[in-house]
Formats: sequence, C-alpha cells, structure tokens
Amino acid sequence: MKPKLTAFLFVIFLFAISKSYGQLITGRVLGETGLAAPAISVNFMNKANAVLTNADGTFKIMAAKLPDTLVFSAVGYESYKVRVTDKTVKDIKFEVVLLKARRELSEVVVTGYGSSKRKDVTGSSSGILSKESFTGSALKYEPALEGKVAGLSVGEPGVVSATRTPVRLRGAVSGSPGLARTADLNYFSGKKISFNDSMTTASGEKAYHTRLVTAGEVNDFNKWKMWEDFTESDFKTHSQNWNLFPRQRYCVQLQHKNYTPAVGQQVQLVKKLTKEIVWTGITDNTGKAELWAGMNTAGFDTDEQYYITVKGYADIERPTGFVNGINRMELSTACSENNIVDIAFVVDATGSMGDEIEFLKLELEDVLRKTFDKFSNLDLRASSVFYRDKGDEYVTRHVDFNTDLLKVLNFIKLQKAGGGGDTPEAVESALHTALDSLSWSENARTKLLFLVLDAPPHKGTEADLYTLMQKAAEKGVRIIPIVCSGADKGTEFLMRSLALGTNGTYVFLTDNSGIGGTHLKPTTDVFNVELLNNLLQRLIGQTLYTPACMAASSTAPQPFVKMPENLLKVKISPNPTSGRIAIKSNKLLKEVFIADFTGKLLMRLTAKAKQSTWEADLGQYPAGTYIVKYITTENEWGAEKLVVIR
Repeated sequence: MKPKLTAFLFVIFLFAISKSYGQLITGRVLGETGLAAPAISVNFMNKANAVLTNADGTFKIMAAKLPDTLVFSAVGYESYKVRVTDKTVKDIKFEVVLLKARRELSEVVVTGYGSSKRKDVTGSSSGILSKESFTGSALKYEPALEGKVAGLSVGEPGVVSATRTPVRLRGAVSGSPGLARTADLNYFSGKKISFNDSMTTASGEKAYHTRLVTAGEVNDFNKWKMWEDFTESDFKTHSQNWNLFPRQRYCVQLQHKNYTPAVGQQVQLVKKLTKEIVWTGITDNTGKAELWAGMNTAGFDTDEQYYITVKGYADIERPTGFVNGINRMELSTACSENNIVDIAFVVDATGSMGDEIEFLKLELEDVLRKTFDKFSNLDLRASSVFYRDKGDEYVTRHVDFNTDLLKVLNFIKLQKAGGGGDTPEAVESALHTALDSLSWSENARTKLLFLVLDAPPHKGTEADLYTLMQKAAEKGVRIIPIVCSGADKGTEFLMRSLALGTNGTYVFLTDNSGIGGTHLKPTTDVFNVELLNNLLQRLIGQTLYTPACMAASSTAPQPFVKMPENLLKVKISPNPTSGRIAIKSNKLLKEVFIADFTGKLLMRLTAKAKQSTWEADLGQYPAGTYIVKYITTENEWGAEKLVVIR
C-alpha cells in the first residue's frame, strides 16, 4: 500500500506544481494586412516572463496566474494589451491583430472661456461639443467644454465659427499619398490658437487617432410633428422614390403590474377585415413598441381599420394613432429581467469610404471596449458585417456574435476600403447578411445594428428594403444609421425612415473635425455636435438601461439623460412624483411635452391661452426617469428632469 500511496501523492504533488507554475497560452499575432507578424514581444504586464513571436507569428507563453494582461509590442507597431483568462488557454484560435504605429497628434487645447491649459488628446470633453443651427451660423460652446477638438477655429470668447471652411484632409481618396492637415490660425481672447496637428508621419504615411470624429443625432421620435411636416415638403419626392411613407404611427406602452416596463414583448398591428398582420414590433427597454400602417403606401387608413394584439394577452380593439396619444396596457405578469445585449456594426467598405474608414475602425474598437468594460454585469455580444458591391472582391463578409470581443475587433482591424465604382452600393445585401446570418438572440434586452455608410442601395431594391425593415422590427433589431461624407438627401431620407421603422435614431458625421469630405447637414431645426465616440456610448447606454424588477424608487439607479438647457426658472412639484405634477414657470409657456429619458415624446399638453402654470398626470406610465420639455411664447426651448416612483 505504501508504494501506491507514495505514487498517488506524487501525482497530486505534480498536479499542484503545474497549477502553481501556471498555464500555457498559445496564439498567433498578425499585422493589419492579415500577414504573420514575427519578432513581436509578448509579455505579461509588470512580469519578467516574455517571448518573441516566431516567423509565422505564433507564440507560447506560460501564465503564472490568470486572469492577467498580455502586452504585445514591437518597433513599427502600436502597443496592444489583451486581458487573458482560463478561456484563452482553451482557445485554439487565439489571435491578436496589431496596427502599424501611428504618431500621436500634437496637443492643441481649446477652452470655452479664454483659459488655455494642456490636456491629453483623448480626454476631450464631457460629451456635447456645441449646438449648431440648420443654417450653420455659429457653434456655441457649452460651459463644460474643455480639451482638444480638431478642426474647430475659435473667434470671439465662447463662440466657435461654423461659417469658415473647416480644416481639411488632403488626399481623401483611399490609397492616395500625402494625407496632411493644413495649419489653421485664429485668435481667442487676444491669444493666438494654432491647429497644427499633422495627420502624417515622418515617412508621409497616414496617421489616425480615436476621439476626433464629430457627429450629430436627429431622433425624429423626439420631434414628431416636424418629421410629419418634412415628409409633406422637403422629403416628399424622396418618399415617393423609395416608396416609404413613415407617417401613420401607433405607439404601444406595456408595463407590468408593479409599474416596471415590459421588455421584449411582441406587439402586432392587424387589419380587422382581413386579419393581415401589417407590422410586428418588440417592446424596447422602456416597454414601448412602434407599429406602422401604410408604410409602403401613400394613403392613410382610419384607426377603426386596425386592432393591436399583444402576444399572450388581450387585444387593444380600438387603437389610437400617435397623434391622439399612446396605447397602454398593463400585463398581469411579474417583471422579469434579461441581461443579453447584441450589438452589430455593419460597415460600407467601398472605395468612397477611404477618407474616413480608418478613423471609424478606431472609434468602433474604442466604443466596444468601453461598452464591454462599463457594462460587464450584462451578457454583451458583438458582431460585424463589412460590405462592398456586386463585382467587387466580396459583397459581404462577417464575424458572428461573440462574447470574446477580441475576435470581433480583430475582424474589424483587418478590413480595408476598396472597390465600389458607381455611387450605389450593396446595402440590401449587407442587411440580409446582418439579419439572416448573424445569430441574434431571441430574448435579448437590446439589439442594435449600427449601419455605417456614405451611399444608398441600388434602385430597384425598394421592395427588398421594405421587407428588411419589417424583418428587423419583427426581430426587435434597432437600426441606427451613421451617415458619412458624400451622402445625398435621398440617402438621408431612407436612413431616417429605416431608423423610424425599427425604433432607432439617425446619426450623421459633421465637418467640425475636418476629417473626410463634405458632410450633409440634416433637414431639421437644431442639432448638437458631439464626438462620435461619446454619442455612440450615450446611445448604447440609453438603450441598455431598464429599471430593476424591484419596486422603483428615487434611490434606484438612474439612466444617462441628455438634458437640453434649462432656460427658465421652471419648477416641477412634487419631484419625485407618483403621478400628478404641477409645472410653474416665470414666463408664459405655449406648449409642454412629456418625454421618456431617451427624449421620445409621450404626451403633449396644450391650452387655449398661454399660461405659466400647467398640470399633468403620469400615473399610467411606468416608474422611471422622464423629461418635461417646454416652449415659451418667445419660442425658447427648455427642459427639466422628472422622476416617477411607485
């Protein structure tokens, strides 16, 4: 027995030794061309253990204890850090893609009120950079603005000129040499400000950096009356060309018996006479779904021709169009939580995207990394589709949803702009791949599809696009277009329609960064200019937030709310409230609106005469954060935050 016992103990000892001395990680390093990257240093952060990659890019390294962080570095490459865990040890296809070295941009600091202090280029601002009118007369700094904003020139204190030609990148066509940023000089509070950050390396190669691209958002749910007016005027021809008429809207609000939003519920708009399902939607993180009648027909039907069915519950026999309010229903079931989140980026990779795609790839990586870090308590999955056009090297290529973010980031890094030719691209093919080939979770809390493009689909695809819009809505996939330089008004209308049909929002790049070609200004009244990086993180955060299933209270976690400026001394009481509120202002108000925390309008209060005191009742709405917007008789806008508790 003793020899057997000794042997057994020896095996246990060897096992313990192997565990204490670590685990073997094997992998491969590639360059952004897709070729093997030899002689890359691979080491653990703050550890002596280090190896070099072989000629084929492969490496093996022992980890003393996991999780840990591997650092990949070499002359000519950007240093890259990867968090490794026990899953990495089991991954037989562990790969890392390194980018060629990019020279850091020189520091230029702009502050809104005359002081000049140095700040890291990546630390730019609190979010909103400026407000710009549709006519583009001026950009005004918010008081919180501080940091570097490429391409903005500063004039009188507190005002950034938007009428000057923005700083431009020369050589905007993919592959063209000599991409450079010209110097731009101006004066601010008596001090000369120089925008001399070069966009070239010493060898003349392109240099890129994150947190430079600027963008804006137009959410037509937030300004619904304005959208209705535009479809009858500015967009009328484009609506007919694409055979899309997003006007007859039915909004449904579902909540559980404890006043929490019912997320992920299927809702359908049905014709009473034929029982035809006209539109299917899925309730979002606020418990709302958007349904559409006559989306592909120019005429209007009456509300009496439809009913709304909620899967597993009674029907709403007499629905009302949004012009008359929201259709509400309380479900008898208790609240249940789902933490799955699907985020897909679908990107145009044709040659016309060459002026912006390398910047955008860095932005997408940074946004995804920060999202995964910030919401580590959720089950996040990411995927990506890149597309070109028929006759190119490929039409679409994709990486499926993955909880391993590195695999998605590797895929994005390896993509380049090329091909194309004519203006339209294979947008419909990209959406087919995104909706049919990606494994969307059936019960995810949030499903986001960011569609990055600068050109419309081909003519003749109108019916296909309508079907794809319906399919996305039926899956609960929100399409959020990100429109780049070179787009026209027809593309803008189509993208805003796709956003409306799928409960999304419309995002567009702006000229303020000086990156890329000329960007189309949207048809709207005013919009905020933000760093694209901040804007995307804000949108993702808004769509992920939902109140916990426990009874909501004033101490419950609150979502990020993008608040307009409060222009007046407006008081809302009580706040928090369980339902009824009084709104008092020091100026006469002609209209008051109630919106959810994303800005989507829920209620419009009107009066025969202008008044400074208003009343409203939110007793039927789920507990959570709301926004009270108001318009003065002098057409001033403002807002206050309101919390509803139970």
